[in-house]
Amino acid sequence: MHKTDTLKLLFPTMLLVGLYSFGIAYLEIEYLDLTSKSTVTNVGLVHSMLGFVLSLLLVFRTNTAYDRWWEGRKLWGKLVNDTRNFAIKINAILPKEEQHHKDQIAKYLRYFPLFLAKHLSKESTRLAL
Repeated sequence: MHKTDTLKLLFPTMLLVGLYSFGIAYLEIEYLDLTSKSTVTNVGLVHSMLGFVLSLLLVFRTNTAYDRWWEGRKLWGKLVNDTRNFAIKINAILPKEEQHHKDQIAKYLRYFPLFLAKHLSKESTRLAL
């Protein structure tokens, strides 16, 4: 446990939140004298219900984000495979005398997925070939 980066990073915040919660609970019990007949006693129920609803929303958002990522990964793999198959077919169709054209097409096809990714992310696509 002491070697995990997440615990090292979150431990001070967790300790601070725990102390803050303890302080609020202590004030409510000792100084505000909130008993079982008080109208504020149902706040815990409201918070637990709100936490449940928020956790469901978070799960749905996470699943949606993962589905979008997976769909993008499938499309990227299809693009790479289609580009590779196109290069193989061009290589088979063109005669051996046109090796320069084959090399030029292969060079362009090699950079096509990279340029498409940069174009879709609105980056510059200027690159010296």
